Amino acid sequence: MSRDLFVEQVVINSTGGVRTLDFAHPVVCVYGPIDTGKTTLVDCIKYPLGLPVEWRQVPSERLTSVTVHLRIEGMRIALRRSTVADTGTVELISPYDGKVEELLDVTAPPDGDRRVVGEVLLDLLGLSELFAPPTAVALLGSGARLTFAQLYALNYLSQDMVDGTEAVRGQANTAQSYKTVVELVLGLIDAEMRVLTARRDDLSQTVSQFKRRTETISEFLTGSAAELEEELTRSRSEERETLTALEELKGRMRAVTTFADPLRQRVAVLEGTHSRAREEEKAAQAAVSLAQRAIKRAQQQPGTDPVPRCPSCTQPLTGRIVPEGVCGLCLCELDPGARGEVVQAAEAALATAQQRAIEAAKAASEAQDALAQARAELEERTRLEIGPLAGQIEQLSAAHAGARTRTGMLERQLDPHRRLLELQRALRAAEEELRGVREDIKTRKNLLSGRQATLAEIEEQFAAIIGGLSLPGEPGARIDHNSLLPKVRAGKLTKVGHGVRTAINVAYRMTFLSHALVTGATDLPSLLIIDSPRKNVGYGTEDQQLIARLYAHFLDHIAGARSDTLHARPHQVIIVDNDLPSLPAQLRRQMHTIELTRDDPLVP
Repeated sequence: MSRDLFVEQVVINSTGGVRTLDFAHPVVCVYGPIDTGKTTLVDCIKYPLGLPVEWRQVPSERLTSVTVHLRIEGMRIALRRSTVADTGTVELISPYDGKVEELLDVTAPPDGDRRVVGEVLLDLLGLSELFAPPTAVALLGSGARLTFAQLYALNYLSQDMVDGTEAVRGQANTAQSYKTVVELVLGLIDAEMRVLTARRDDLSQTVSQFKRRTETISEFLTGSAAELEEELTRSRSEERETLTALEELKGRMRAVTTFADPLRQRVAVLEGTHSRAREEEKAAQAAVSLAQRAIKRAQQQPGTDPVPRCPSCTQPLTGRIVPEGVCGLCLCELDPGARGEVVQAAEAALATAQQRAIEAAKAASEAQDALAQARAELEERTRLEIGPLAGQIEQLSAAHAGARTRTGMLERQLDPHRRLLELQRALRAAEEELRGVREDIKTRKNLLSGRQATLAEIEEQFAAIIGGLSLPGEPGARIDHNSLLPKVRAGKLTKVGHGVRTAINVAYRMTFLSHALVTGATDLPSLLIIDSPRKNVGYGTEDQQLIARLYAHFLDHIAGARSDTLHARPHQVIIVDNDLPSLPAQLRRQMHTIELTRDDPLVP
C-alpha cells in the first residue's frame, strides 16, 4: 500500500525570531504575493531531509536553522539542520522531549560511520530493500544506488517542474532513474526484475565487448595454435636437456678445477719466489757496478782529471795547473797512504758484491727452472682435463641459449592465441549466463504480467482527470510507455502553451496520488507538494477558469478518492501559490490555509 509521509510542523529559526507553522492537515494551501517566502517554505521542508537547496537572498542572510516534524509510516520524528554551522549534518530529534537522538550525515563521507539522512528516511518508509536490495546492481548496471532525492522528486513539483517539459521528472533524476523509480513505486517492476534487467544489460555489453576483441585478435593471428604448442613443447624439452647437460659439465669443471688448485697455488708461490730472486739479482748487479765505479775513482791519478767548475760557486776552474799528487779543487797535496787504503776498501767491496751477484743469479735461475716446470705441469693438466670441458661447456651454453631464445619467441607467438582462447572461454561463459538471465527475466515477466493492468489503470485515471479539466485545444495528453512521462498528441509538452502544460503536469502527479488513494497498490509516499500552479497558468480569464477547474477537480477528486475507499488512507497535499482561485465553500473548507503577506513574511 502507499507509504505514509506527512508533514506535521515546520519550525523556522532566524535572526528575527522563531516561527512555527502548522501543517497537520490533509490539504494545506500556502498563498501570498511574490517575495513573501512561499518557495522558501517549500525549501524549508526539503532542507532538513538532506536535500540540496539554493536559498534566496533574504533567507540565506537571516535563517539560522530549520526543523521539520514528520509522520512516517505512523512514526513521528523531527529533523533539524543548521544553515550557518555544520550544514552537512542533520539532527534526529525526539518530537516529544526535543532531545537529539542521533546525528545524521547529509552525504556519506568516505570514512564516516554515521548514517545518512536519506537512507534513514528510506528505511523508515520501508523502501530500503526496494531501492537498494543487497543483490542489486542498482541503476543502469553501473553500481549506482537509487536515493531518497530521486524518490522525493515524485512528491514535489517545483516552479520549474510545473512549467517544464521532460524536466517534470526532477533534477535529481535522469530519464532512466526516473523510469526505474516510477516502475518500482507503482509496482510495474520489482527489485528482482530490476536486478535481472541490470545484469542482462551488463552481460549483453560484456558479450559484445568479448566478441569485438576476439574478432580483432583473430584477424592478426597466423598459424595453428596446436602446431605452435607442439613446437614450444619440443623447444622447452631441448632447453631442459641442454641445461641439465650444461650443469653436469659445470659440476665436472668445478671438480677438475678444484683438483688443479694445488698446481695453481704452487705456480703462484714460485712466481713470487722467482720475482724476488730477479729483484735480488738486479740489486746485486747494481752493487757490483757501484763498487767498480768506486775503485775507478780511487785509482784515478790526481791532477789528471781537473774539475771544470767549482761545485760551490760554479766558477770555471779550467786552465789551472794542478801539480801531481794535489787535489784538483783546493790544490792541496794528497796523502798517498790514504789513497791506497781507499783502493783496497773498494776492491774488497767489489769482491763481496760480485759474490752476492753470482749467488743471486744462481737463485734466480733455479727459481725460473722450478716455475717453468710447475707451469708445464699446470698447462698439461689444463690441456688434458680442463680444456676439453671448457669447450664442451661453451658449446652447450650456446645450444641452451638458442633453445631458450626459441622458447621465448614461441611463447610470444602463442600469447595472442592463449588470450584468444581465454576470451572465447569467457565469451561462452557470459553467453551461457546471459541465456540463463534472459530465461529468468522471461519467467519473472510472466509473474509480473498482471501488473500491466496497473499502468492501464493509471492511464485511465490520467485520461479522466485530463477530461475533467477541459483543456483548451484538446492536446491529447497521454502517458508515454517508454519514458512514463506525460506527452501530447504533437509530441513534447513544449508543443502546447504554458497554462495547458502546467495543467498536464499537475494532472500527471495527481494521477499517481489518486491511484495510491483508490487502490493502495503502490509504494509511492502519499505526499504531493506543488509550487505556484496558478502563477504558471496565467491570469487571463480563460487561465483563471482553467486554474479554478484544476483546483476544484483536484480537491473534489481527492475527496472522492477518499470516500470510495473502505479505509481512509493517509495523504497530504501542500499547494503554494500567489492567491487562491474562486472555489465553492465546501472545497475551500477542505483546505487549511497559511497566508503570507509583505508585512508578515515567512522569515521573521
